[in-house]
Amino acid sequence: MKIDYSSQKALMDAYLKNNVQNVQNIQQNQNQQEGTGKNGAVQGVARSDRVELSEGSRLIQKVEGVMNAEDPGRAEHVNMIKEQVASGTYKITPEKVAESMLNDMIKNMG
Repeated sequence: MKIDYSSQKALMDAYLKNNVQNVQNIQQNQNQQEGTGKNGAVQGVARSDRVELSEGSRLIQKVEGVMNAEDPGRAEHVNMIKEQVASGTYKITPEKVAESMLNDMIKNMG
């Protein structure tokens, strides 16, 4: 049984977008307080930016990469099931469903 993570991804994207907007607002406020020009440079002073990603941020990037990765075998399997559902030949085996649920639960427990 595969869990659809699209809603979690949407939440993560919204969270990251909100953080980017907050950082931009903070930078604008700092520029206004420092009296910087349009390009962010103080008159006569060169400015350089530096970005450091936290461990959590790197982990989010890895998770996002895994979530976006295509699995051709999975896509083929899903298409086969779709065809069976459409033709009315797909059969659900309660034992297999229960087994998959238990296996996923055990996996998630660690």
